[in-house]
This record gives sequence, C-alpha cells and structure tokens, in this order.
Amino acid sequence: MHRLLIALALRARQPRTATELIGIASSDGSGMFGRSVMSLDAQVARMSGLFDVPISGVDGDGYQLDLERVEVDALDFIDSVQAPGLQINEIARLLSMWRGDPRTVFEFLPRGEWAPLMRAFEQFLGHINRLPAAEVRQIRGELDEFADRLPDLTADVAWPAPAAPVRRHRLLIVENEAKVAEMLASILIDYDTRIALTLTEAMQVVIEQIDDIDGALIDLHLTERMDSAGLEVLAYIRDRRPELPRVLITASPPPGSQEQMRRVYGIMDILVKGADGYSANGVRDAVAQMFNEAPEAARQRATARLRSHAIQVQRRLNQQMSAARRGIRTGERSAYTELERCTDRIEQFDRDSDITLQQMELAAPAELDEIFLQYVRHWPLDNQGSGAAA
Repeated sequence: MHRLLIALALRARQPRTATELIGIASSDGSGMFGRSVMSLDAQVARMSGLFDVPISGVDGDGYQLDLERVEVDALDFIDSVQAPGLQINEIARLLSMWRGDPRTVFEFLPRGEWAPLMRAFEQFLGHINRLPAAEVRQIRGELDEFADRLPDLTADVAWPAPAAPVRRHRLLIVENEAKVAEMLASILIDYDTRIALTLTEAMQVVIEQIDDIDGALIDLHLTERMDSAGLEVLAYIRDRRPELPRVLITASPPPGSQEQMRRVYGIMDILVKGADGYSANGVRDAVAQMFNEAPEAARQRATARLRSHAIQVQRRLNQQMSAARRGIRTGERSAYTELERCTDRIEQFDRDSDITLQQMELAAPAELDEIFLQYVRHWPLDNQGSGAAA
C-alpha cells in the first residue's frame, strides 16, 4: 500500500494505469502482491480507507490521487524550483522540506519514480549556488542541516562561501540619565553601542578610544544644572576627528540659532526630546544618516566635517587678530601692518568658506572629498598665512 500511495502521490491528479501500479507494487519480486486487477482494486480500497486519502478510478483501468500538486511536498518542490529566481525565504522553506534521500527512505519504490524530483533537486542546487554570499550567511544553519540530512546527495556540492561578518558601527551615547541611555541603546540595537553617563566618562572614551568610534549621540546637558557640558565633548571631537559624524540630543534646546550650533560644533543634526521621550524613528533615522551612503547623507557628513575644520581655522585667525591688536596697544610699529593682513585674511577666509559650502551643495558625492582637501590645503591649521597667500 505504501508503494501504491507514493506512486499515486508522485503523479497527483494524473491517472496511472492498473498495469503501472501492479508493476510498481510488485517491483521487489516478492510475489506478495497479486498481479490481477481485482487484487489491485482491493488494495486501493483498503489504502483509501486506512490513510483517508481521496482516490478515484479512471475509466475502469487505473487510479489517480485527487490532491492538488501543492499538497504533495515532492510536487510542490518540483514546481517551486522552476521559478527563474528564488527569494531567500523561499529557498529556506524548500530546504526545510527535506528529511532524507527519498530513494533511500522509500527504497521499496523503483528509483525511476524519483527521476523528476532528482532533476528538480539539481536545479535547486543551482539556485543556491547563485545566491550572493551575504544571503548564504543568512541561511547557513539551514544549509548545514540540509547537508547533514542528505550526505550522499550533497557530498560533492561546494556551497557558496558565506560573507565575512560585517563589523557593526561603534556608536558612543553620552546621556546622563541611565534609563534614557538604555532606551537609546535598545532603539539602536543594530549598532555596537557604548554608554557614557558623565562628562568624565565621555571624555575618557573620546580621549582614549576616539579612533575606534564611528559616530556619537551626545546630550547637551549632563547634569541637572543645564550645564551644556556636552559641548565640551563635541568640541573635543571637532578638534581631533572632525570627520566623525555626531548628533546633539537634548530635552532643552539651546537658545539661539540651531544652524549656528551646527556650524560651530560640526554636528549633523539636533534631536529634541518630547514629552514622551525621543522618537524611536527619529533616533534611528538620525543615526542611519550618519552612515548612509546616499548622496544627501554623504553631503551632510562632508558639510559637517568642513564646518569643524573651518571653526578651528577661524579660531586661529581670531587669535592672530587679537595678537595684532595687543601689539598696537604696546606700541609695536609692525602691528598695524599685521592687523591689516589679519583683516584681509579673515575676509578671504569667509569668502572661501562660503564658496566651498556652495560647491559642496552642488557637487557629486565622489567630488566631496577632493573639495574638502582643496579647502584644507588652502586653509591648513598649522600655517594660516600660507593658506591665504596661495
């Protein structure tokens, strides 16, 4: 009966003649199954009742199993692999259907019955071998189980190498309220987060590990006194790693222009906490923008980097201007000439900075780094005079 049932299942909704079914049922030569149609009819009747399967006679000379192809795993598999490109979730489903080599599990059935399924199996292996390495990594466990269940069928298969694990972006969260910091870390679970609850902790991290940080969320106030201590962390990052993307977070926005805050500290965004806390989507979007390779995100990072460099240059120029004014007060004759030079440099610096920002607004992403480097060559931090004269 098992032989008959499987033979009918492998041709669901397709009739099989009595001669075929008798031959399959008697294929081991045991003689235990009679070769008469009457004997076949009796076995089919018993089988239908025992297994509760819908079987119908066909013109008095055979039978068919009245199931849709999708209801028979082997036929569902055969039909599914015909698709030109299988999605990763469909491949995972088809992998899970296999419990062993059916030719071994049902060894009493003639091997020829499995020929269509074995051809589909080869097609399935082709789908797997065309998967991108990153997707292979997603179903590595299912592939290993599949190979364990089918050692003979997969012995010579060279599975695609999985993609190397991608290092998660390391994100510093500076937030004095532990519950808020933990909430932010849970929102940003896809990142490797490091929490600093005080100014001391934050400065220790950026001083000792600044090269290992990929981005930062920094709270403006790190005590209950509205201290704006987060600006110290931002200033340190701006002066040591101006290219590091960073976002200011605060429940109390600072007075004045947020655009001025962005310019002075080179921050990409300012997230304001509402009555219900920070918006989870807003936090995720702001951090994703730090590492996004889309043109506008790259432009935003490049602009923040330029502003970080420019503010340091401006500070040096202002120091030179102050020194010239002190020289005038002390009677240095050359101080007037130096003051005039400083004034010209500052005016030139302002013009160049505005022009460079406009260039970044219009440039293609691939051009942003070169625009920044040209600006740095013209206005280096070590010698402002040579930059202005260039």
